[in-house]
Amino acid sequence: MNSSGNIVKIFVATTLVIIIFFIFKDIFYGQFSFSKNEEIEKLILEKESELKVIHQENKDLKKEIELLKNNEDHIKKIAEEDLGLIKNDEEKPE
Repeated sequence: MNSSGNIVKIFVATTLVIIIFFIFKDIFYGQFSFSKNEEIEKLILEKESELKVIHQENKDLKKEIELLKNNEDHIKKIAEEDLGLIKNDEEKPE
């Protein structure tokens, strides 16, 4: 009885050691390891920063759209400065 009891204890102990090994391996080197979590945190911060920039660009574009829809002077300014257009009675600046 002692012999079979010892074999069972050795088997259980070995199984526990193997399970603990794989748990620690996953904690330190697996998909959700500490180092991977740090990488993900950095990526999240990076993307949040990019999102702020994009949000500001969207606000600026919405302002520009409103100016183009409602402000005749702004349209003239764009036509003259960006497109080089002039009125018939004006001379092109050199």
